[in-house]
Amino acid sequence: MHERVAGFDLAVNGGVATLTVNRPGKHNALTLDMWLALPELMATVGTDPEVRVVVVTGAGSEAFSAGADIAEFAQVFSTPEGTARFNAAVRSGNRAVERCPKPTIAMIHGLCVGGGCGLALHCDLRFAGSGSRFGITPAKLGFVYPFEDTRRLVDHIGPARAKDLLFSGRLIGAAEALAIGLVDWVVGDTELGAAVKDYAATLCGLSQFSIQAAKCIVQSIQDGAQDGPQDGAAGGPGGGAETFLAHAARNADFVEGRDAFLAKRRPNFTWQGWDEEP
Repeated sequence: MHERVAGFDLAVNGGVATLTVNRPGKHNALTLDMWLALPELMATVGTDPEVRVVVVTGAGSEAFSAGADIAEFAQVFSTPEGTARFNAAVRSGNRAVERCPKPTIAMIHGLCVGGGCGLALHCDLRFAGSGSRFGITPAKLGFVYPFEDTRRLVDHIGPARAKDLLFSGRLIGAAEALAIGLVDWVVGDTELGAAVKDYAATLCGLSQFSIQAAKCIVQSIQDGAQDGPQDGAAGGPGGGAETFLAHAARNADFVEGRDAFLAKRRPNFTWQGWDEEP
């Protein structure tokens, strides 16, 4: 499968959906139409039973994404209604990435700045090439970083380091981004694609029930739940931790995993979604 939607390319191969921000001539800057398109794109991969992992990346070699397209600002912020619409579109787009039931991986090369950094932070995991550069630059524009993006930034690197990046607008390299927790892995620029491909393949071979349940549980903890996942966390049945345990005890992947372990063979997991649960 391969399709182009509003500045994005979406391709599915071997259980991995790759969503590419495809505006290399603009350093993959994100337009209003692109933010508006993200929820439907993420719903497409989230409900496709053939997709097990989603990789988000940028076209070309210069940038993951330089953030919002500043060329649009005069138009989109010309009225209070336009400002509200843009802010809502960014919030909905990033939330769609965050709440996708499948694991999401940001594959980052080159510039990852502003709204591009926010998009990466809403992915589950971040792989960066060693030449990547990161920055949160609203202070250079007289603008304000969105609340949800700031929350994610603070969650990952802590309030003091978040303030440093927000106050100074400075760009940092991949090594510093790794040291402060902004990214999870740094590999050589030429090895980045292979590293992400190998990691995604590993996830594809494991139980999707376990992975999606884990994602839902972690999201619920981030949302402040005390006794287990509720509806809307990141897929899943809702209803608290006991519901997950009940599903785990009777789903086909658990039976297959148990039998494969006892037989000392590789398991063949087949679970594809909550809709098939009894």
